[in-house]
Amino acid sequence: MNVLNLKNTMNKIVLGVGLSALLITTACGTPKKEGVAATVNGVDITQEEFVKNYASQRNYYTLSAGSESYLTEKSPQDPSKTMDQVIKESVLNDLIDMEILKQDAEKLGIKAEEAEIDKELNTVKEQMGGQEAFNEQLKQMGSNEAYYRKYFTNLNIMKQYYKVKEKEFKASEDEIKKYYDEHKDEYFTADAAHILVKDVNEANLIKKELSKGADFAQIAKEKSTDKGSAEKGGELGEFSNGMMVKEFEDVVKSIKVGEISDPVESQFGFHIIKLNKFENKKLEEVKEIIESAVTQQKYKDHLDNLKKEAKIEKYVNVKDDIEIPEEFKLPTAATKAEDKSKETPADEVGNSTVETKEKAKANKASNTKENKNAKNTEKTEEKSK
Repeated sequence: MNVLNLKNTMNKIVLGVGLSALLITTACGTPKKEGVAATVNGVDITQEEFVKNYASQRNYYTLSAGSESYLTEKSPQDPSKTMDQVIKESVLNDLIDMEILKQDAEKLGIKAEEAEIDKELNTVKEQMGGQEAFNEQLKQMGSNEAYYRKYFTNLNIMKQYYKVKEKEFKASEDEIKKYYDEHKDEYFTADAAHILVKDVNEANLIKKELSKGADFAQIAKEKSTDKGSAEKGGELGEFSNGMMVKEFEDVVKSIKVGEISDPVESQFGFHIIKLNKFENKKLEEVKEIIESAVTQQKYKDHLDNLKKEAKIEKYVNVKDDIEIPEEFKLPTAATKAEDKSKETPADEVGNSTVETKEKAKANKASNTKENKNAKNTEKTEEKSK
């Protein structure tokens, strides 16, 4: 298990609500409370806890992007904020959400099971080659054992909480069917070809040629900048929902089989799309995914209701600089690695189009499909500690 894999294990968010809340605004008008980042129903979330969680998340994104320069980039969701500000905001919201859930768990008599926590932690140490190797990995990713244990403590509480709440939030057959009927077009299998160019005027000229009967495959071979598909006449092959960039997928869902679309812009350029096949997936094929989505939404609604009832005060200004504790600082070499994800070569666009969710920076910041199996919530329950 390498540094990024270990941190990735720690990075996921409880009940799928963490980084999807990027656009929630931090209350900057609340007077600062010394040593406190926020309060939830009178319970303090300390500045120390916030800083350690922020440092850990900051380290994760720095390692993922390969450079600290990522932190100064503008957020895709809110260009008025840098990614560093988004991380601070997200960490604070995650800590608040966790505290709210822990308080609700306490009302149900749920307490951390120390023996189970020790067992989980020891298993990780064994997998990594022992205490010394474990400590070294934590050092490389800018963390410590106390922080990691806090994660397992929160996870243990949430596992128990989930078991108690499971029946309450389990999706019924009627709810699954209703959701499927309302979102049927979101679940499909399609086959398409495209011609990709950088200039909108060129794209419009190509569309005119195609409208007059020009051969789609031939033009794709001659003019498409997506070399991966161009040599195949623009053919992308079969794909399912969620594999394409949103702009591409929206067009695929809106045109008829055999139809050629008008140019549509995405992060890669201007696409002219020819739809070869489109079929909605049957309920049986997506039932588990839908069950998870419905369950996740129930959890989110439950958390939202708890938040409405809670008295929450925030004291963090995300524009303020934060001094990173020495033990949470990354080794110098890790922060100077070259960021190779700045630009996608033209001959890789075809692959990038159908796997754009794997682009580290865009997706780790925006996160955000809630389709993970709720029955495995313990695997997706990572939250800021």
